[in-house]
Parts: sequence; structure tokens; C-alpha cells
Amino acid sequence: MSNRERGDLFAKYVGEYLERQGLAVEPEYSIPVGLNSRKKKDHRFDFGNTDLLVECKFYDWTEGGNNPSAKISTLNEAMMYFHSTPTTYRKMLFVSATEKKGIRNPETFAEYYVRLHGHFIPDAVEVWELNIKTLNSRQVLKCAP
Repeated sequence: MSNRERGDLFAKYVGEYLERQGLAVEPEYSIPVGLNSRKKKDHRFDFGNTDLLVECKFYDWTEGGNNPSAKISTLNEAMMYFHSTPTTYRKMLFVSATEKKGIRNPETFAEYYVRLHGHFIPDAVEVWELNIKTLNSRQVLKCAP
């Protein structure tokens, strides 16, 4: 299965999870975004509605245990899109649940991202992990009060 196919399957599971939580969302929900600019451009979020925007990332640790810099860059880009949206939206990032790795600080991939790159995460963004085997979720980061 290609990375794209795995990502699409993960997004499907996230959509089903959101529906079970009573959140009616549309796939590939598009809204205009822009960072304090006069010109806006449409961006498609994985899911959304008039109150909610959702991005899904099916990521895991690298096989060699190296810093997953390309994945981190993509998550930072997702945070930039969230930052450029109106404050009226609830914003959720779903990352695939992973094993805890690390010698000094065992943590999941989502925990690692929040710990080292939390300064890129807007206050209004919730970070969630979804286990595709059990379809259980866990909130890793809540919105700032």
C-alpha cells in the first residue's frame, strides 16, 4: 500500500470516528485562508463544516529511528493553515497513534511533535491520536483556555 493510500485510509477512519462522536463533517472541506493578507486562497482541509476544521496525518517513526524532519515540516505547514483560518472554527489535528519510542523520553509521535514543536501550534488547535486497529482516540493537546 502506498503512503497516499495509507493516508486516505487513515482519513476514512478519522471521518468515521468523527461521525460516531456526532460531528457531521464533509470530506475535503474548502475555505479561503491567508495570513493577514488582502488576498486569500482556498485550502481543502481533510474534513470540515461551518464550525469545525480537521487535518489528518498518518505518520509513524522512521525505521532507523531518525528525526522525522519531513513529517515535522508537513505538520508545521498544517499548523500554518490552521493559524490562517478564522477563530470561529474548532480545529483538530488527527495523527495516527504510534508506539512510544525514545531512550531518554519514550513518547508517541504526536507527543514528540507537541513537545518539540508546540510553539507552532495555535492555541485553538486540538491534537488527537487515533488508533486505527482499535478505533480509540486520545487527546494529546487541548485548546489553550
